[in-house]
Amino acid sequence: PAAPAASDAPAAASSAPEDGDAALINTEDFEFLETFGEDWQDRWTLGPSDKDENGKEIRKGLINAKLVKYPPDPKVAKMCLQLMGGAANAPCTGFWTSFSPLIRPTEVEFEFTMNGKVEMPNACVVFTEKPFEGALPDCKVGVQFTVRGGMQLCGGGGHLVRISNDGKILNDKWNKVLMKIDWNEKIVVAQVDTKGKGYAPAIQTVPFRDSSCEGFGSLFIYNMDTQATCWFSSLRVKQDSSDLIMDTEALDARRQLAEGLAAREYQRHVDADMAVGMKMGAIKSTKEHGMNLATEQAANFGGAGAR
Repeated sequence: PAAPAASDAPAAASSAPEDGDAALINTEDFEFLETFGEDWQDRWTLGPSDKDENGKEIRKGLINAKLVKYPPDPKVAKMCLQLMGGAANAPCTGFWTSFSPLIRPTEVEFEFTMNGKVEMPNACVVFTEKPFEGALPDCKVGVQFTVRGGMQLCGGGGHLVRISNDGKILNDKWNKVLMKIDWNEKIVVAQVDTKGKGYAPAIQTVPFRDSSCEGFGSLFIYNMDTQATCWFSSLRVKQDSSDLIMDTEALDARRQLAEGLAAREYQRHVDADMAVGMKMGAIKSTKEHGMNLATEQAANFGGAGAR
């Protein structure tokens, strides 16, 4: 079945808390696959924001989206949606869609590639409860993915957590991201595949950016670099009630193993640096008085014995 959308909301398959002001939440399992065909504008709209960080209107044509076949290599080229341009420090300027009633997906997967400045957030994929009305935090952000010096998720308090663990993003190479969502704990487990060889094991959980998010009503995709371009070939959204509880024991074990390996690697570099430092110290002392380290130690011990 298709994902709940503004035009075909499954009203019979939704529930709401006793609070009359609370939004309806979809309870029906579904799986939706967007492959960005000729009819993509039936489900997506440009924007919603057309203002830069100073509140001025963004020049027409600075940000645009269109279907293309990419990358140039015909062996790996795919039909995809190309988003060119962005606005510095201005979110939600690319394209977006909405869900009604709110959805609680347990799995989100997409394939993309991008070119842009490494220090700027680009290829942003953001799920929020509320529509954008000028300030992203007011939207109750649940899951916020971005590429900024690598793939990252924005967790609680806006803290960025790196999820890239199988290599760098390369120009003209497709990357896949799989995010599993636990709505009981409001956490995300993300895996990435930058080499086309399958997903690397996840090693940590990332909390929702806003723990008060009760469901997703909007999805925004955008860049924040005026010269960036990103390409999305597919997006899959799945809500499965059997996946609501996530087993994180194996994840915690992998995280501890990764931390232990990182600590040992760090200590190895420290030991190597100390060895180099000791060697350089010995060389320096040789230059100062013409003795090598062994000769100096022998002279010191000899001098102590003479006293």
